[in-house]
Amino acid sequence: MNETMLKGVVRRLQIGEAMPFAREQASAINKCAVDSVTVTSTGCIGDEQADQFFHGGPLQAIHQMPEKAYHLIRVAFPDVTLYEGMLGENLMVSQMDESDVCVGDIFKIGSVQLQVTRPRRPCWKIDSQLNTRGVPKLLQDNGCVGWYYRVVTPGEMKMGDECHLIDRPYPFATLARLWQIYNDSSFRDADEIKQWLSVTPLEQSFKDALAKRLG
Repeated sequence: MNETMLKGVVRRLQIGEAMPFAREQASAINKCAVDSVTVTSTGCIGDEQADQFFHGGPLQAIHQMPEKAYHLIRVAFPDVTLYEGMLGENLMVSQMDESDVCVGDIFKIGSVQLQVTRPRRPCWKIDSQLNTRGVPKLLQDNGCVGWYYRVVTPGEMKMGDECHLIDRPYPFATLARLWQIYNDSSFRDADEIKQWLSVTPLEQSFKDALAKRLG
């Protein structure tokens, strides 16, 4: 694509330190809202990851959640104490969700450029955070899981910055479709799987899971 496309504006930026959490494990799911962040190749300065297998590293440097995740939780669990930012995300941008974000998309926010690499896999820490059971399953069932970025160009982001889509090399590769076929163990369409395996920015564990279905 040759023209940039406005996708929304930054509604939340968050960073947090890894701290004792639950099950004798540490977590940085409790994050504080900030007005601006400096982004390096490994993520936001001041942000930590307790479990760097599932969070952090070059391909999981920034985590974004869609706004609608909070609406889904409020409807399904009306008695849960919930406020935006409790799901551990670094970034929230208005009007973005998995249906219109593709693996490989490059977005520009402030002076930062970010490329989508994979969906998030919601885990038990969300239930512990909200002191309830069933929230990760709710998000998984609705394909409202958020996604990770690698940092293409470090720089600065601030609240209210516009988010522009500047490149979409794989327009078929929506996060919604990936999540659907990844979680459908009966999916065996070899042609589509091979398409996904050709998506260079896709994080390897998703490629490995799909490749196994080719036999």
